[in-house]
Amino acid sequence: MEEQSQIIYMQTRLVRLAAEQWRKPYRDVVELFRAKGVFRYIAKMWDLFQIEGDLAVLDDVQQYLVARKGVDA
Repeated sequence: MEEQSQIIYMQTRLVRLAAEQWRKPYRDVVELFRAKGVFRYIAKMWDLFQIEGDLAVLDDVQQYLVARKGVDA
């Protein structure tokens, strides 16, 4: 699988995981990720994120969002 496809796959997994963990509809998570630049952040951090598990990446994304006032700690 090429890198861009892997990035999209990770972004999709993280939307699903965030929706489950945060008990929010997928649509709300996608809107939040778009508004706060999370999809770009995941693509930018891909080299590091690809060697971490999804829960660790979601934790990093949550810290990113807290810093940008996207979610509460």
